[in-house]
Amino acid sequence: MQSPIAQRLQELAGSVPGKIGYQIARVDGEVLYSQLSDEVFPQASAIKVPLLMEVLAQREEAKIDWNAAHPILKKHQAGGSGVLFEFSDGCSQICTQDLCTLMIVLSDNTATNMLIELVGMASVNQRMESLGLTQTRLQRVMMDMDARARGEENVSTPREACQIMCLLAQGKFINQEISDELLGILRKPKSTAIRNGIPAEIAVATKPGAIPGVATEWALIEYPKQPYVAVFMGKEGSEKEFNEVFTEMTRCIHESIDKKE
Repeated sequence: MQSPIAQRLQELAGSVPGKIGYQIARVDGEVLYSQLSDEVFPQASAIKVPLLMEVLAQREEAKIDWNAAHPILKKHQAGGSGVLFEFSDGCSQICTQDLCTLMIVLSDNTATNMLIELVGMASVNQRMESLGLTQTRLQRVMMDMDARARGEENVSTPREACQIMCLLAQGKFINQEISDELLGILRKPKSTAIRNGIPAEIAVATKPGAIPGVATEWALIEYPKQPYVAVFMGKEGSEKEFNEVFTEMTRCIHESIDKKE
């Protein structure tokens, strides 16, 4: 028999047009609630988490320089979100570390495209493969609508995104220090569907994403006694409605967790 929370989550997921998949788990990987956990969903900007993982891994391997300055060129510039697309061609430079910050905090698509060129799209996918993640793939740069029309989408599943966030929470991506650094970047303040469903005093390390018809969010919600991972994904509907549902689902889970704290 389903628990009241599991039933409520299913009701919320079915309350708007489209498909919603989710997976909620303890940081040790124990799954608490899930639906369509192996369904492949477009990721929009949530795919920036695997990209950030690859950047930090290559820095650790001494393949790239964290402090190296990169020119901001027109060929990298992409609108949608961020600020670097407003910069003049070739007139400014920015270091690798700051590109990562802009990619996560402002979801800057130009910064993202510069980092994709720096580390290589294939390297991101090889890293995911090495972690046993077969459905999480970076297949196009940001705002490449021609590639999207050809079906070249950045994808993952609720299960694999949850596994990634659990890996980081456990300190097992590269090592504890790198995992903590990555979560620190994801923890930087921003307004998201999950953040809006959690009291401000509780830290949330998260990355959302949205494109027309799609909304996603990968998060580690850091309750002192019982942190957990929440992943929500929606497709074939309204990103605004999906995000409203994600917030309500988060509140539902919070009410349950809060009683145990």
